[in-house]
Amino acid sequence: MKYLYAGDADFQHQSFLELRPIAVWTQLLGEVSWLASLLLAHTHRQIDLANALLVSLIMLAGTLLSLNAGHRHTLLLGMLLNLCGLALGFRLSMLFVTDTSLWATSIAVCITLTMAPVFQSSYSFLLASCCVWGILLQGTLEDRRLWQQDSLIALLTVATLASGLTLNILFRRLRLRGYHLRRDLEALAFQDALTGIDNRRSLLEKLQAWYPAQHGHFLMVDIDDFKSVNDDFGHEAGDQVLQQIARKLSGHPDVALCGRLGGEEFGLFTRLLDSQRVSELAAQLIQRVNTCSVEQRRLSISIGIVQMDGRIGLSAALRQADNALYQAKRRGKNGFVLAPSSPPPPQPHPLAQAG
Repeated sequence: MKYLYAGDADFQHQSFLELRPIAVWTQLLGEVSWLASLLLAHTHRQIDLANALLVSLIMLAGTLLSLNAGHRHTLLLGMLLNLCGLALGFRLSMLFVTDTSLWATSIAVCITLTMAPVFQSSYSFLLASCCVWGILLQGTLEDRRLWQQDSLIALLTVATLASGLTLNILFRRLRLRGYHLRRDLEALAFQDALTGIDNRRSLLEKLQAWYPAQHGHFLMVDIDDFKSVNDDFGHEAGDQVLQQIARKLSGHPDVALCGRLGGEEFGLFTRLLDSQRVSELAAQLIQRVNTCSVEQRRLSISIGIVQMDGRIGLSAALRQADNALYQAKRRGKNGFVLAPSSPPPPQPHPLAQAG
């Protein structure tokens, strides 16, 4: 029953946001059409104002419920309420027509096909369709001309429901395809295609959103002698090295953010505030990478660490981490350097304030 599949929770929420305004406008169109039928059909006959007001309130309540819906179930309830009111309204209009059978079946077909694309669930669509057909055809039970051709009515009902169900499935699958396409594009835009972790853009945007409210340490990591890996073993081996190290870095429980800054360089953020614990984290990451190898050549990394406590901006913190990484490289690689903490900003002298 994959064609009746309504998608995962995220897709259903996205569909709800997309379909809510469409559902509201479709309901308003139905209400306007019903009002037009009252005004244009046999204007010399008196309208039952009490019943007309009642069905108007039912339709309006359904529309308002759909308009203010915060969840797809509330939207569904509003749509069902509006459709029942609409069907009752058109049944009321049957008092002004001579051929009630033609009127009832025509309206049922129009409502069924019009509302088909708006429903998220095929089961909900079938339930709503049965309600509409039941309400409209209930007033035609005494029409012998109609029910003498019950096989044709059954055929029309089945054909309409099948067509509506096809439209419902088709539009849902189109929305599902668009949802998957957008999700894939977002992954390409914010995820490194080779390693599967955040790319530079995604990592920096997350850091910008977290900092300075979120304090911790930033670790800039560079693979030692990566160029020689590509030169000696080929770029395919280099890609495998990047994937291995990305898994080792991102898999540590104390690493809150991990992204590839470019080439063989990675950026990590940890919420650890104590410099001793951050140093232990860096040593553990180095040990993790040392267990990796390519063609029996052990891999190693160098790390530059900077404290991010809100006293300096993000750009300055990244520069300090890069400088610390450069020092780690100069000290022989396969190690880490913790950048000195930035001094607090100078405070104005009390005498200067008094002056």
